[in-house]
Amino acid sequence: MVSIGVLHTGIAYVLMNSAFPRLTTPVIGIITFIYPVVAIIIVDWAVYGHPLGPAQAAGMAPIAVATLGVRLGWRFPLRRVSAA
Repeated sequence: MVSIGVLHTGIAYVLMNSAFPRLTTPVIGIITFIYPVVAIIIVDWAVYGHPLGPAQAAGMAPIAVATLGVRLGWRFPLRRVSAA
């Protein structure tokens, strides 16, 4: 458990927060989306040998879609209301 709290989280936050002043807002958003996925995959699966559960895998799908949307500049179509 020390590896999650001190090594992974501590180092990750130091690296991310030191990089934020040089990054754009969308890139910071992407990092915020991806961080929990990386933590689950690398630490939980690779270090501790716990496979992903269905709920974790289902939660990663919207994170991946949101990351792609931000990175590729997807926009929701807005309906224009006429002032008639």
